[in-house]
Amino acid sequence: MSEKPEDGDVSSTDDDLVTLLDQVSRLVYGISFTDGLFPAQWVALRYFHDAPEPARTLTALARFQKIHLAPVSRTVSTLVDKGLLARRPHPGFKRGWLFDLTEDGRTLLDRDPLRQSLSPPIAAMAENERAMLGRLMKRIITHMQAGSESGGEKTDGAPVA
Repeated sequence: MSEKPEDGDVSSTDDDLVTLLDQVSRLVYGISFTDGLFPAQWVALRYFHDAPEPARTLTALARFQKIHLAPVSRTVSTLVDKGLLARRPHPGFKRGWLFDLTEDGRTLLDRDPLRQSLSPPIAAMAENERAMLGRLMKRIITHMQAGSESGGEKTDGAPVA
C-alpha cells in the first residue's frame, strides 16, 4: 500500500484494513526467521517467558496456540535440544513436565525480533492510541478465535465459503 503513516486519519475501507492486517502478519512472520529459530519457536520462547509457572506445559502452549500437541512437542523438544529451554518434572502431575527458559534462552529473547520491531512504533503512540489499539486487537482476536472454534463456520452460523 502506498499510504504513509501520516495518512492514518484517512478513512479506510474494510478491505484496506484487512490488507493492512495481512501485511502486518506477513511482516511478523518474516522477521521471525532470526537467530536460527523459526516463528513457532519464538512464540514458544515468549510463551514460556510470560506464562505463570503452572501454565508452562506443552498442553497449555498448545491450547494457547490453538494447535495440536504433536507440533508443539517437536518445537519444545528442539528448544530443549538447543539449550534454550530446560525441562523439569511437574510437581502436580507424575508424567508431566514444566519448561523454563535457560540463561541462553533469556539472552536470546532479549533480541526478540518481534519486540525489537514493534516496540518503537508502539512506544511512539499516545497512551490513548495504545489503549485503543489494544482494545481493537483483542476484539479481532476474540472474533477470530470464536470463528476457529465453531468448526468451520462463521460466527453468524453460516458455513465458510
